Amino acid sequence: MGDIRLKDEEIREGAPWGAISYVFFLWVITFIYKKDNAFAYYHAKQGLVIFICEFICFFLPIIPFIGQFFFRIGLIICLIFSVYGLYSSLTGKLCRIPIISEIASKFVI
Repeated sequence: MGDIRLKDEEIREGAPWGAISYVFFLWVITFIYKKDNAFAYYHAKQGLVIFICEFICFFLPIIPFIGQFFFRIGLIICLIFSVYGLYSSLTGKLCRIPIISEIASKFVI
């Protein structure tokens, strides 16, 4: 975030692509069509991590007693992170989502 320097045109062009990256599995579209746009790519990596967290949450109800609770809490947290990322992308900002950003920065895609 601090070491990424982006031009205004790159942000404008990548903002809608970055925003759709936070909607379920649509980060795939951004990786395919806007891989060269650093702004969209940054948001797509975070969208991928959130998607992985959502996917994991769907298996939590298997755990007796507490699984259903963590399933619901996990999905609410993922929803909050997705809305925050979507808003940040549309406003042209590189947001730092706790834990998600650190994991996403380690992905090489």
